[in-house]
Amino acid sequence: MFSYAALFTLAISASSAVAAPFTNPAELKARQSCADVVVYFARGTTEPGTLGTIVGPPFQAALTSALRGKSLSFVGVNYPATVAGYLAGGDVGGATTMANSVTSTANSCPNSKIVISGYSQGAQVTHLAAARLSSTIQNRVSAVVTFGDPDRDQALPGVLQGRRKTFCAAGDLICEGQPIILAPHLSYGANTPEAASFVAARV
Repeated sequence: MFSYAALFTLAISASSAVAAPFTNPAELKARQSCADVVVYFARGTTEPGTLGTIVGPPFQAALTSALRGKSLSFVGVNYPATVAGYLAGGDVGGATTMANSVTSTANSCPNSKIVISGYSQGAQVTHLAAARLSSTIQNRVSAVVTFGDPDRDQALPGVLQGRRKTFCAAGDLICEGQPIILAPHLSYGANTPEAASFVAARV
C-alpha cells in the first residue's frame, strides 16, 4: 500500500440614486463587502489549514499581484482532505461546501467574478463541485484552475470546460490516475504565476 499521507508534509457599492433601495440591511451589507474577484480553492490531501502550502499561498500571492487595482477574496474550502477522500474520488462534503459557497456568492454579489480551483484531491473536489452548480451559476464562474488533477481527462460541465486551465507536470503519476506521489506532484507552486495570468485575463 502506498504511503500517500506520509509523502505530503505540507499540505456593491451602495445603490445609485435611481436604483430601488435595499429593504434588507444584511443584503446591503453583503453587497458592499463583495470583492471584485472571489476565488474558492481546495487544498491537496493531508495539507494543513484550508489553503495548504504547496499551491494555495503562492497562488493567492500571484493573484494579488496579477489583479492590481481589483479587490480579491481568496477562500480556502474547509474539508478534511484525507487519503480516504482522495481514494474515493474526492471529498463529497468539500464539493458541496464549495458549490454552496459559489452559489451564495453568485446570488449575493452580482458584480463579483468567481473562480474555482483546487490542487490534487482539491482538483477532484473542484470537479465534483462544478457538477453541482446549476447552469445559471456555472455562467457566473469566470475560470476554473486545477493543479495535479487526477481528473484531468474528465470534462467539466457546460460552459466551464471552455473556461478551464489544468496544470499537470511531466512525470506526475497522480495526473495519470495512479496513486503514487513523486516530486513532480509537489512542483505546482512554480505554475501559480501562469495560473494567475490565466485568471486575470478572464476577470
